[in-house]
Amino acid sequence: MSDRPEPFLKTWGPPIGLCLTLFAVAYSVGAVPAIMPRIVRDLDSSVGYVQGALVLLALVKASFAPTSENLVRRYGRKPIYFVGLSLFSIGLVATALSPNMGMFVVSYSLLSGLGATPLLGSPRDLVDRLYDDNAEKYGLLALAIASILGGLAGSLLGGRIASVWGWRWSLIPVLAIVPVIMWVLRSVPRDRLAPTTPIDWFGGLLSFLGFGLALLGISLVGEYGWWEPKQPLTVLDVVIPPSSIISIVPPLILVGVICLGFYGFWRRLQARRNEAALLRAGLLRHRPFLLGLLTATLHTLLSTGIQFNLYQFIPAYLGLNPFWTAIALLPYSLALLVVIIFATFKIVGRYPYKLILYTALTLFCLGILALYRAIQPTMTLGSLLPALIVMGSGSGLFLAQIGIATFANASPQQRAEASGIYTPFQNLGSALGRAILGTALIATASIRIVDRAIATLGETVAPEQRQEAIATLTRVIQTYTRTERRDFFDHLPAAIQPSLNPILNAASIEAMQTATLIALGLSVLCLVSAFFLPRRPIVNRL
Repeated sequence: MSDRPEPFLKTWGPPIGLCLTLFAVAYSVGAVPAIMPRIVRDLDSSVGYVQGALVLLALVKASFAPTSENLVRRYGRKPIYFVGLSLFSIGLVATALSPNMGMFVVSYSLLSGLGATPLLGSPRDLVDRLYDDNAEKYGLLALAIASILGGLAGSLLGGRIASVWGWRWSLIPVLAIVPVIMWVLRSVPRDRLAPTTPIDWFGGLLSFLGFGLALLGISLVGEYGWWEPKQPLTVLDVVIPPSSIISIVPPLILVGVICLGFYGFWRRLQARRNEAALLRAGLLRHRPFLLGLLTATLHTLLSTGIQFNLYQFIPAYLGLNPFWTAIALLPYSLALLVVIIFATFKIVGRYPYKLILYTALTLFCLGILALYRAIQPTMTLGSLLPALIVMGSGSGLFLAQIGIATFANASPQQRAEASGIYTPFQNLGSALGRAILGTALIATASIRIVDRAIATLGETVAPEQRQEAIATLTRVIQTYTRTERRDFFDHLPAAIQPSLNPILNAASIEAMQTATLIALGLSVLCLVSAFFLPRRPIVNRL
């Protein structure tokens, strides 16, 4: 009597489906920078709004994650996963059919963002539940590789499809994958339900508003200013108070913080009543887990922010289109991919995890330093190559170890909760990276251009006029297409035209150097935070 082998899909269907899911989500994010100019032209909008949609997408995923995990505890991970996959698909279809930018933001950032939230948190938990020891480690490696390849495919394949058939067709590969994911994941076992546990809808609303408004405020700094209003916030041509007096950023952050304060009070009240709470804070009080979480989030902020700035800087300075910019940045992703595979098989588990993290973050710091030194008036794509490879290698080594080290501080019963915390914090890091480093790049460029133009004209300008010029130029950089920016600069005084290109090039170099120095300081802070991690993971028993 011989044992019949398990059907292929029953054995390999779940990991294939989970990898395809992360591939699809990463593709949908990676494609947008490559197709951004075509979206702007087709929807008669601006680069700033598309960039804002990307930031809002990350904010939605971070804000909705606690509520998503609450729904998982009530209905089970598999049903919520399939609902999220369906909503994600509907959002992408609506995105492809969007007649204007408003519909694009609602479809892409809100609908697909809400749908993607359980898709990002579930794979790690499912791999942890389905596999043990080395199988789990290799499963997590496969998930990381799928996400990296998805982002690459979005930039390259999505950009190529958009250039041949139009940007709306670039989303077709994702929609073609969704039925395959549903088919191969049908055999995933259902997890144990807690049908008597009510859903904390009020806590979910407070959490969503708190995180969402606070992070939205931070993401709007570049366009509206920290305190002095660069421009009023208008909706349907109606100025929203008090944005004509102060920037809308402080009120948004303040209201967000107030909502988070109410959420903290509500969570304690629910705990005293022994009733449902949106998210337990046991792991957030566990110092080893919290340190690993914050170190990983800071690294996500840096890697996302640096790539975002390179996507802005390279086309402006070297004149490349988004597709060839993605090709130029390919060495970073390839180095990351190769190192993360090599490290998982040959390094992780064989050497002390803190030594691996120190080495990874040191490499990443050296890569940023090399990037700073490469950003010169004579720079070429070849001069950027060493920095991209070193940064990618450090990032790959870090990602191979940090997730395993952080989750090792949670007990098996807390892995689902850990995933529900870890994933939204990485989305938070992505949003902050684009907001902080992107704002530093654009604000510095605007200041340098205005000051150099004033010096060239040899005129005395009042501080109010200078500030108004900086605010106008910031808005032009963020919201105008390349053709519109060229037209704007062509209408500047004739006396400045001979010096305009040198001014723009010098300001671009200085702005990118400043933003890179900020990133270098934050990367050193990330390295320092790793020194406070325990020598060995400490499992939380609470």
